[in-house]
Amino acid sequence: LISVIIFICIKKLYIKPSYFILFLIGLINDVILGGDLGITSIFLLLIKFFTELLLSKNILKNNQQDWISFTGIFLLSFSIIFFINILINLSISDLSPIFYYVGTSLIIFPIINLSFDFIVFITKLLKS
Repeated sequence: LISVIIFICIKKLYIKPSYFILFLIGLINDVILGGDLGITSIFLLLIKFFTELLLSKNILKNNQQDWISFTGIFLLSFSIIFFINILINLSISDLSPIFYYVGTSLIIFPIINLSFDFIVFITKLLKS
């Protein structure tokens, strides 16, 4: 869910969260959930880095490509984190929770994105 929020904040709200804040959020998440310390921080930083990289290259200008862009950024970041996790633990973890996490994130994105677009539409309608 946080990856969807980061993408929408950077893409649509033009709010760029600082790397330090994302690092702290990831560390707090790792401590609370008991995961490998720093893995979530790296994931959040990768999401921000790849989103800003695509925005700077003017690839993310079309709103029709939001889901495809998010999917590519999410899967690339997740793959990097997955391989780092394999190197740290020297084993492949159970894939069922991983597929569940990826699937729910990719399903939740269009719902949140459409909800955000609907709220923006309603506020513009009320202002005019």
